[in-house]
Amino acid sequence: MSFLVRAGLLSLFLAPYLFYGIRDVLHHTHHRPVTLTERLLHITLGVALMIIISHALAGHFEVVIAGIFLFVTARTLDEFVFHRDLPATEVDLHAKTHFGFLIFVVGVIGTNWLQTRGYIP
Repeated sequence: MSFLVRAGLLSLFLAPYLFYGIRDVLHHTHHRPVTLTERLLHITLGVALMIIISHALAGHFEVVIAGIFLFVTARTLDEFVFHRDLPATEVDLHAKTHFGFLIFVVGVIGTNWLQTRGYIP
């Protein structure tokens, strides 16, 4: 698969996560400042995302899986430690970011599956 086709498909799959992720960052900026510990966890999420996205674009599926493991671990800690008793609007926003990330992960898996079977040149 050419880099441009892969980049186009993965950008399309990543768009919902980016949209809601940016809204979440803006929400934290204006409504709920985060502690230093939570900020460090968010930095870990950002590093994991950089690993996932860059290697998904390059077609390194094995590294993407490791990055997803790091991301899900950090996101789980974030949800179960820092996201208790939040207002409904923030809970809704987090649910949408989770769904956006799931769309991206399924898109990466689907793109890899189509490529390995020769359906996408």
